[in-house]
Amino acid sequence: MDFIGYKSDALGAAVDLVNAVTATPPDQQQPADALRTILVEHGYLARRAPASVEPALRAWARRMRTVFDAVDLRDAAVAVNALLADVRVEPHLSDHDGQAWHLHYSPPEAGVVDRLRSTTAFALAMLVSEYGIDRHGRCAAEGCNRVFADTSRNAARRYCSPACANRSAVAAHRARAKEKARS
Repeated sequence: MDFIGYKSDALGAAVDLVNAVTATPPDQQQPADALRTILVEHGYLARRAPASVEPALRAWARRMRTVFDAVDLRDAAVAVNALLADVRVEPHLSDHDGQAWHLHYSPPEAGVVDRLRSTTAFALAMLVSEYGIDRHGRCAAEGCNRVFADTSRNAARRYCSPACANRSAVAAHRARAKEKARS
């Protein structure tokens, strides 16, 4: 699914930033440039971004978490609207860095954090407006605090990763086998 027609993977960046900031146990150290690496991986050309952007990225990730934690559509809409209210939007076409013409949502002079904020807010708005809360949320695996956004055709995803889905399936299988053995 292409949620906003942008040259970056805004929805994937949102999920990865939220998970990196809010789902990582405090005792696990992240590399100093972990969040900037996520930006590069999702097409934000953040190689030029200084380390000073990390606190702003962390703050934005914590705010985006509210969309994934919403328990109903109204709460999700309120969370998305709060994000949208805090971004500067000036859509324009750009052909920077040798790329084909594509849409940007932030002003031409915007830095990487402002671009990320506007595109992730729009991606989450599109997700919620088109699919409600059925295609995103917290991982269903016991003890997992990560989030997911489902972009599959069948919209059946409930786990943050195949590893969590497999662990949950194995645990359910063992529980059924144990119950059957007791009967």
